[in-house]
Amino acid sequence: MVQMEQQTHASGAVRHAEKRRIGSCQFANRVATVSLDAYKKSVPESYRDANKQTCVATIVAHYSSNNLSSNRDKSNVGKLRVIGLGVGTKFLSGDVIKNEQNASTYGKRIRDCHAEVLARRAFRRQIALEILEDLKPTRNDESAVSKTNTNDDDHDDYSILERGCGNSSQQNNICYRLKSNVTLHFYASSAPCGNATLKKFVKMEKEVFDTSLGPDEWPAAVHEPIAAHSLRLGQFSLLVKKDGSVLASSHDEGIVADNVSTLQLPEKGQSDIEQQPKRKKTKKWPCRENDSWCPPSCSIAHYNKGAIHSCSDKILRWNCLGLQGSLLMPLLESPLYMTTLTVGRKFSRAICQRAVCCRAEGFCCSSNEMYKLNHPALMETNVYMDDTGTHDMGGVKLIGEDASFDSTLCWAWWPSKGGNADCIDGKTGLGTTCSNEETINTYSLLTLNLEILSLCGVPATPSLVDEKLSLSELRMLKRQLSSQYELAKDNFLLRHRVFRDWSCRDNRDEKIIS
Repeated sequence: MVQMEQQTHASGAVRHAEKRRIGSCQFANRVATVSLDAYKKSVPESYRDANKQTCVATIVAHYSSNNLSSNRDKSNVGKLRVIGLGVGTKFLSGDVIKNEQNASTYGKRIRDCHAEVLARRAFRRQIALEILEDLKPTRNDESAVSKTNTNDDDHDDYSILERGCGNSSQQNNICYRLKSNVTLHFYASSAPCGNATLKKFVKMEKEVFDTSLGPDEWPAAVHEPIAAHSLRLGQFSLLVKKDGSVLASSHDEGIVADNVSTLQLPEKGQSDIEQQPKRKKTKKWPCRENDSWCPPSCSIAHYNKGAIHSCSDKILRWNCLGLQGSLLMPLLESPLYMTTLTVGRKFSRAICQRAVCCRAEGFCCSSNEMYKLNHPALMETNVYMDDTGTHDMGGVKLIGEDASFDSTLCWAWWPSKGGNADCIDGKTGLGTTCSNEETINTYSLLTLNLEILSLCGVPATPSLVDEKLSLSELRMLKRQLSSQYELAKDNFLLRHRVFRDWSCRDNRDEKIIS
């Protein structure tokens, strides 16, 4: 068994819960402030006081001002509103996942309750409800955005979509797009788990606060290509969240599952996503021999230590396919991409750039050009989530595991819900304060999306029978209703040098993603 590195500190040594940091610009701090304000207003104080160490993530909409001079004018800046919020650090164990996949009630549990994943699920529910409100203007329940929402001091609506013109691939005449004055911005209180916390293969530099940018401006998203010089050592590797319930005896150190073959570097002049029809048998890469090089909370895919991909990997995928998911794409002109990513703790621009976008270089969908690799502007914030807390560092500590995420409770909030966030037990994936019809699990989101597609007149939209859903049925529904999205997803899962190593819930031919 590989031993994790340790550090020994003097007795009484302490460190700040959040290291002092510089930040990137005013806009990053505004995004962090509105995100943490939403967290404080929607999550009970009792939880916040007892859990200073947690992770918060949001998707924020920026509504630019009509006044062109407002970028510099602090009294007339564009508005920021949280469209989806997630709080949490837990995910389901392998045994729970296996039992759910074999059941006919698939989708009732939320597999991954990390903050970034919950924020995206909340965002997907919010935009689905916005579309439903537009289609059924007389509807007077959760789909109608509350004008008296306690989380919005201005009592303004949270609408981010408008009717569009559609495209040739759509099966109906109803289509939506982002409003012309709206951009989407992702916030994470800490660097996403996985590759974004792998402090190797790059030179890290401190941020420089850009005073030339106004409160409505963010840095240009210019990402220089990353040299793939250490692929065999894990530079671009996909990582999974390490499942602590897996016994040491349940896997063999140094042995990766037989169904994973060694990736080949592209030949000179060959596209990154093009692969030879037959893979050559070569010596196993060092990064596949064991997971001792991984961040403490992660392991390598197909190593029997976890099956749920890291948040870095998932954000990477969202930067290829969009934040909206599969079943809303038939109603959208184009995917919804994040314009910026703001990070609090553990931010490194070079590492984050590699983790969330640039290692997917070469991704494209030949059958549909609207799917592309999105490079968001990357920013650090110097707004602290826990400004006063300290950690006892005395004695021997495992490197990277001095933080303690004890609570199993996780939270999700979206504007249409109003009031308090929904509480989810991160160990069971089940809600503690909400019904199945009002939550963000896969089954609930699917039911909502099917209702919307039916109202839009999408041909052959099915309905769920007896509240039963299997994994294979979910796969077939997605392929039937959102074929272009699923084709783009298959394109990189089968061919891209990074994504083709994704740990799928079903066999590779079925392509249901973890």
